[in-house]
Amino acid sequence: MAKKYNLRAKLATAVLISIASILHVVEGMVPPLPIPGAKLGLANIASLIGLRTLDFGSAVVISLARCFIGSLFGSGLFGPTFYLSLAGSLSSALMMGLASKIKGIGNNNVFVSVVGAITHSTAQITVASFLLQHSGIWFYLPFLLGLSTITGVFIGFVCEKLLGYLPAAIDLKQHSKN
Repeated sequence: MAKKYNLRAKLATAVLISIASILHVVEGMVPPLPIPGAKLGLANIASLIGLRTLDFGSAVVISLARCFIGSLFGSGLFGPTFYLSLAGSLSSALMMGLASKIKGIGNNNVFVSVVGAITHSTAQITVASFLLQHSGIWFYLPFLLGLSTITGVFIGFVCEKLLGYLPAAIDLKQHSKN
């Protein structure tokens, strides 16, 4: 059973990385939001679904792989945009994993998504401040946090709906308990 679970988990992770990468590229084609540089965070759907159906490590792998693949298709690897994306993706995945462990509310996808979105924006502002060598960028954070909260709620609701449609057969956490 362990080998079968391991193969299923690897395949599910690969599929979610693909979905996240596609959503990352598609989101780059969407007209910009009212706040420059802000995005909906559609690729985080795959990370949150990975966290819920696989495990914390898979969610981190999905986030990091999407960041690298998205940079290859987008702005280029190891440029400023890559570092902003890397910081946001990694910190968001880590905080979503921690938030999901909070008793009582950690199983709420909207809560976990909002935590991830707020962390993502804060990490990106931190990296932007370092790259620009200017602290004035921090005045932009309240606007990003407001929008992050809205997009985090949206992504959380989308994940909630999608997880309701996914068959129990792919819930690998459930299979590992049997």
